[in-house]
Amino acid sequence: MMGNQLEELDRVLHNNVKEHPERTDATYERVIEVLETVLNEEALATAIMVLEDSMYSNGYSVSEPQGPMTKAQAEIVTGMVMTGLSGGWLSHHALDKMVEMLQLSEISTNEAIALHEAHKIPVSELEKDIIPVKGSGAWMMDTKGKWYLDMDSNYSAANLGLNNPEIAKGLYNQASQLITMKEDRVHIPRSRLIKLLLSIMPQGLDQFYWQNSGGEAVDKALKIAKAYTGQKGVIAFEKGFHGRTHGAVSITANAEYRKPFGLESESWVHFLPYGDLEALEERLALGKEKVVIMELVQGEDGGINVPSKGYVQGVRALTKQHGAVMIADEVQTGFGRTATKAGEWWAADHFEVKPDIMVIGKSFGGGYPVTAVVTTKEVSEKMKPGFDGSTFGGNPMACVAATIAINQMKSLKLEELAAGRGKQLMDGLKALESPLIHKVHGIGLMVGITLPSPGHVKQMQAALKEQGVKTSLSTGAIMRLMPPLVISKQEVDLLVSKFDAAFKTLENKEDGQ
Repeated sequence: MMGNQLEELDRVLHNNVKEHPERTDATYERVIEVLETVLNEEALATAIMVLEDSMYSNGYSVSEPQGPMTKAQAEIVTGMVMTGLSGGWLSHHALDKMVEMLQLSEISTNEAIALHEAHKIPVSELEKDIIPVKGSGAWMMDTKGKWYLDMDSNYSAANLGLNNPEIAKGLYNQASQLITMKEDRVHIPRSRLIKLLLSIMPQGLDQFYWQNSGGEAVDKALKIAKAYTGQKGVIAFEKGFHGRTHGAVSITANAEYRKPFGLESESWVHFLPYGDLEALEERLALGKEKVVIMELVQGEDGGINVPSKGYVQGVRALTKQHGAVMIADEVQTGFGRTATKAGEWWAADHFEVKPDIMVIGKSFGGGYPVTAVVTTKEVSEKMKPGFDGSTFGGNPMACVAATIAINQMKSLKLEELAAGRGKQLMDGLKALESPLIHKVHGIGLMVGITLPSPGHVKQMQAALKEQGVKTSLSTGAIMRLMPPLVISKQEVDLLVSKFDAAFKTLENKEDGQ
């Protein structure tokens, strides 16, 4: 047994590039971090002493702990482990854990953070409180071996969880056969995907333009809509969010997102209050805009704002009446996220409308980047060769990931799971007797909790982290929860109990206890 363990340790310390071409050799700093995780304080002190003595006696310095270790240095680490096993201060269980953690990352937490801080263009606030390295269902593990319930699902891109052995196998198979192909070339993986995707799309929405990100797909949806209407005017809605690309941010209501790029006063975009049909009717009557784009449930800036069916159906009726195109941005709401019953794969299904164009993405590929613009034959025919193009849109790898993901969604009846677990979560949160909860609202597994202030949200997120729950999504005083749709009934019960404990922690702090 020990021989096999030591062989595994050697493989994760000194990487075999034929087995793992994606990895480098482990760093000394990562080895120390792993030892800090798997050993108690006394054993850790002994391990470091043995390691440092061996390194120095063999002429090696540890003054640059973030550099990959040599084969000889890795052998010194293995020697320390053998000493620990024979001395009884390092167990076989601890060795197994060491191997697992070094396999998950050969780079230390500190080095990973430092690299991002030094080299990431600051287009977003860097999240560095935990560094995930492994997923399992609704859980994720960080570089220090701690597991957390995931409440973000990577903005709803991980409805099936953060790992997926079937997708991994499919991607390996496809990469071994044909790794890339341009959007305008017919290929078999996309043919399979089209046949499958049609089984869950609203009838008539059967024309696809494949993309790689949600913002990119929104941009292309706008181009298609403008080509069809022959006008450039677009109506969008206050508190709507559609992405960060140039076109998508132009129709995102928050002016702070648009100002840095000179897009705060574009004449072709007009913003209206969300929920106000009268304002929409008056604007459409002017004939200046023939495209209306909306999130059917407002997420990032709307704080999970769920409209009435009457409002959404009213928007659809008004667009038809005035000859305007309705674009439903379902990048976040699609693939069962907002389901309240079986068969609701899209928010459009729930609201009982069929838009002219849908933008879909996020969990489309089970976490692999793939999105699409979906429309009708009539609308699509206004696009001509040369109007647009994509090198990677609908590439074989993306199509394989999406095909496997959709098959899993259908097999699991994912929209039914979302409906059931969403009701369970909201009922559980509403039952908590905390004065800090002002409101619990949402649809499916897209849930918002309104607290007294944005400050309370940050405090609550910190308290939940201590409870082993990771959530970072918020809109002002609203916490947004979007766990993987595969979360179980037992895990929702556990989650509610963690919220209860976190709320009590905050209440005690406010009471001065």
